[in-house]
Amino acid sequence: MDDLRLSLRLLRAYSVAVDCGSITGAAEVLNVAPSAIASAIDRVEAEFGATLLVRARARGITATPAGRALAARIKPLIEEYSDVMQQGYALNQGLRGTLHIGYYAPVAPAFLPHILQNLSSESPDLRFNLQECDNITAQSGLLDGTLDVAIFAGDELLAGVDTRPLMDLPPYVLAPDGHELSTRSELGLSDLHNVPLVLLDLPVAGAYVRRLLRAAGVTPRVAATCTSVEMVRSLVGAGAGVAVLNMRPRTQQSYGGDLVQALPLIDGEPLHLVTGRAAGSPRRLVQVFQDQLHEWFAGPEARALITR
Repeated sequence: MDDLRLSLRLLRAYSVAVDCGSITGAAEVLNVAPSAIASAIDRVEAEFGATLLVRARARGITATPAGRALAARIKPLIEEYSDVMQQGYALNQGLRGTLHIGYYAPVAPAFLPHILQNLSSESPDLRFNLQECDNITAQSGLLDGTLDVAIFAGDELLAGVDTRPLMDLPPYVLAPDGHELSTRSELGLSDLHNVPLVLLDLPVAGAYVRRLLRAAGVTPRVAATCTSVEMVRSLVGAGAGVAVLNMRPRTQQSYGGDLVQALPLIDGEPLHLVTGRAAGSPRRLVQVFQDQLHEWFAGPEARALITR
């Protein structure tokens, strides 16, 4: 049995006819021909195999008890449909609701809160759900609908994800304050030979650093691996080794209170930072957020987070 043989348009015409008590009156309300109302009533009665309205030339139409009961059930259905349509149109008309953001940017806390606060100050009805994730998890979240938008590295891209470049992030060396490497006029990846390395061992990031060192002919002497940037910074500050990173926070102090310094490298391919969403037409909130991201990354504050 096909449960959708009667359209909402037909049901609405029937319901309005019951309310008006006449085919002509219903036609005027809906701005259609009386024949369209009569046809709708016939279709509804034929579908249910029952007489729902009694037609009288002088008195118009009168609903039978079954006809009145059916009309009472149709009204909330039409109202619910109207609510659904209004919510759907609102997706592209206003900045409201919850934006689900995934981020695989090791120092996203250095820039993302300011961008979100700018949006919130203009649209107080906004809510944000932030999820730290790796590159693949971020893209999978876009594809399965758990994330609206994500910030991640432009490597290992999945089909069905639309990306826009944000910034190329050159590598740099993070070293304890006063480390001997800071005395060199130029620092290259080859200078890291036999230097203890603290490795940010996340998907993409770990492979990226190993690829850089391999291209420079350096076999890394890994002293420690960890999965958070702040742990990398704290280990470096404590003297466990140096690290190769791409973005830096606005502070030179680690959680442990030690000072660290960012030393520019003369070589090494950059890491590409992108923003992505599922292919198709995004709701307006996603588009506005991505536009604000691009505007921020085109400015001087973003350039302060990289080391050249």
